[in-house]
Amino acid sequence: MTEGNGVIGYGSAAFRSSGGMGRPAAGTDGRTILNVGYGRLDLIDATTGEVTAGPPARTVAVHGDVVAMATVDRPETIVLLGLPGLTPVDEFGAGGPVSRIALGGATVAALTAEPHALALVVDGVTRRIDLPAKGTDLVVSADGTLAVVGTDKGRSGNVLVVDVASGTVRHTLTGPRAPVTAVLISAGNDMIVAAAGPRVFGWRLDTAKPKATALWVTPEKTDRGTSLAGFTPSGRLIVVAEQAAIASVDPVTGAADWQIPAYGPALVHGDRILSSRFHDCRELDPATGAVVHTWTHRGYVNALSAVGDTIVGSGRDSRPMLFRRGATGVPELGDGHSRPVLGVAFDGDRFATTSADGRACVWRRGDPSPLFSTLFADMPGIARQHGVALDGDTLFVGDRDRLLRFDTTREAGPAARSEPLDGDVIAVVALPDRGEVLAACSKGYRNGMLYRLDARTLEVRAKAKAARTFRAWFAYTPGSATVDLRWESGFRNHEIKRFKDVGGYEYPAPRPAVYITPDHALVVHVDNHRDSTTLRISDIAARARRHEDIVIPLVRGESCMSSGGLLTTGHADAIRLWDLRAGTLAHEVPVDTAPDWSSVLRWTPGETSILITQASGGMWEVPVPAGIPGAGGE
Repeated sequence: MTEGNGVIGYGSAAFRSSGGMGRPAAGTDGRTILNVGYGRLDLIDATTGEVTAGPPARTVAVHGDVVAMATVDRPETIVLLGLPGLTPVDEFGAGGPVSRIALGGATVAALTAEPHALALVVDGVTRRIDLPAKGTDLVVSADGTLAVVGTDKGRSGNVLVVDVASGTVRHTLTGPRAPVTAVLISAGNDMIVAAAGPRVFGWRLDTAKPKATALWVTPEKTDRGTSLAGFTPSGRLIVVAEQAAIASVDPVTGAADWQIPAYGPALVHGDRILSSRFHDCRELDPATGAVVHTWTHRGYVNALSAVGDTIVGSGRDSRPMLFRRGATGVPELGDGHSRPVLGVAFDGDRFATTSADGRACVWRRGDPSPLFSTLFADMPGIARQHGVALDGDTLFVGDRDRLLRFDTTREAGPAARSEPLDGDVIAVVALPDRGEVLAACSKGYRNGMLYRLDARTLEVRAKAKAARTFRAWFAYTPGSATVDLRWESGFRNHEIKRFKDVGGYEYPAPRPAVYITPDHALVVHVDNHRDSTTLRISDIAARARRHEDIVIPLVRGESCMSSGGLLTTGHADAIRLWDLRAGTLAHEVPVDTAPDWSSVLRWTPGETSILITQASGGMWEVPVPAGIPGAGGE
């Protein structure tokens, strides 16, 4: 979408929280999703995809139309916001950094550290209760009268049952031989259950000294331990061990009604039980555990929540996915990328991108929605450089040690896939006049391979070792017999037919943040410090400093160089263009959406604007005024 000052935003914001790291929660209006991840809160309308961005979030809980949260910049304060617009309601000091929040009735509860304590807010009054150990999980009863805290004592854990009205610990429940990771309280406030290590324990509160009853133990060893999906309306307890099993047990005796294999998280939502297993999300019969409906998604499900009749999942692909009763398809909210962009390739008025979410997209400049989008990586979420090239309707993408070819006029999978290559494909260029494509594979910082492949079948026609491929890209002029393999501080010129090295230049760069001007006259070292960045500019031929060190605002993300030698850097308030010959600031472009530490800056063709990527997967194209010396080939 076009924003102020001619800035163009690419992709929807409906999944900017990165579901692979975030956890969705639901409002009670049947349409609002709260998604938290990458230190921020997004409020998403499940029917329209419209997003309301909230404050940077440390932890969040929702109850009815109230959202309670601790923000990143104010971790010791509990902030209450109202739905649907995230309007401020109230705020309270917690007395320490908040790690977890829970709501119930009119009670707000929070776990804090330094020291470990439970903060209770009732009728606008805050009370702190010191804890004997680190609090690990927290729940408040539906009527707000009890707060239950799980603790970590190192090799064991306890559960504290706190009377909210008096602020006293009514019971200290013992028994777990591992730190408590999850707690629940029954609807009648008469039963407490907790997960600890591979086991689930229960305590009845209708006795003076409740004793632990072992209710369930995971049938298989799993690094995830056990967790609690919730109570069903009939009072059965649904327990789950990810990568092992899900079961329905009697919360008093531990007798199991049923137990079936499971892999991912589970959810109890009213009378519905949802369980994920690899690419499937399954609805289970509460009485028998039989699968009554299955949805299949291309990504794994890592978290589940519910909005009305819609189940909301998130996973490695990072988009909220919507599982609806009776539907076979799985709609997704938003389009574009949802994790850091790792590769960009321009072709006229279009460009292609790849991302750590394992997705490749083709965009038309100025259009916020992709023309083509496909999930290509077997293991999305692994941040690595992806080689990518766009040639008309043909898209080439590197997926680890293979090169893939896509026909962007259709939505099917790869039209061709190469054999396994030696190293990760990190650079690609199409040779349309030769009917071939080149790929560079990285095997380490100074160890790689070059491949020449048939552009249609991706059959390897030639290969050779390369002295340098790390963080590199190709530059090719149609009709030329050679191709450049370039990086920030140099290039090698290779003859295409047999990859003979026929020339080049390399400045000995001790670290990645070193850039040379295209004419190889100047080199600049970009050294980040805590609060600022130093530019050290040297004349390569004279082997001497061109200027005294220049201290500038702290640089964020990866910089780039214009064709005329302008170093282009991202900062919290602007994009800055540095004239390295004069040692001065040539131009400053203010930005409303600041680059972050994962941002990558790239000049667009013609150097009329700068493309900025962010960790969230968002991209912005910021126009640069005409007539700046060093930009646009001037």
